Amino acid sequence: MTAGDARWGTVVLTGATSGIGEATARQLAGLTDNLIVQGPEPEDEVAEVLAGIRASGSAHVRYLPVDFTSLTAVAAAARAIRAAVSTIDLLINDAGVPGSPERLVTADGFERTLQVNALAPALFTRLLAPALGIGARIVNVGSSAHRVADFDLADPDLASGYTPVTAYSRAKLAMVTWSSLLAKEFGSEPVTVVALCPGLNDTPLSTAMAGPIGGPPTVGAERVLFAATADVRPGSYLEGDRVVLTSAASRNRGNRRWLAELYLRRLSRFVS
Repeated sequence: MTAGDARWGTVVLTGATSGIGEATARQLAGLTDNLIVQGPEPEDEVAEVLAGIRASGSAHVRYLPVDFTSLTAVAAAARAIRAAVSTIDLLINDAGVPGSPERLVTADGFERTLQVNALAPALFTRLLAPALGIGARIVNVGSSAHRVADFDLADPDLASGYTPVTAYSRAKLAMVTWSSLLAKEFGSEPVTVVALCPGLNDTPLSTAMAGPIGGPPTVGAERVLFAATADVRPGSYLEGDRVVLTSAASRNRGNRRWLAELYLRRLSRFVS
């Protein structure tokens, strides 16, 4: 099945107000009945973006303004979605931020890039999981930047040696590693978890870190939708629309145990 042939009942997409997320939302508007999109901005600030998404298809589009620097807000948003829909067919975790010029810590006490790009999507997914229908798919937007990073088991929040690139690459390493762990957790359940690198795209995120580089966001959106429909094994990671092996750091058993324990410690109070 290709993205053009696909049709979903309900899709949840994070990071939908700019860049690849916005381009993906515009394509999904013609491929789904109900499209729930998230962004960090108040609705009135992205009214034009939302109008463009709605004009791109016949989907009923609902916007949830959620600041991923607040795990309490993330949990509340997930529960609001659960109350609004009975079944989710596709969940795309695209929300992300570049590494900030200076190290920032959220109100939850965690390094901002790690929280927004990795911890918040994991919590959001955990709380939405009971609503995933038979044959549902979770698509996690990672990055090939994960290949240049390794975890610092003693300093996950980069209290020492912070750089924007290190913060971003480690957060994407966490996302890619968690995606594989999540696929293993679902096991034989009829839910497929896939991660991908959308390639270099000229987006606000990439511009903030490296200047205007890469192709248009629509290219990244096409790769996201390819991952949403590709006939691949659960836990697969795609670069350039091909399944490839993730980094050695992401496959290291010690790293994987450490990350699972980190997520449990930091997120469990929001799940119970």
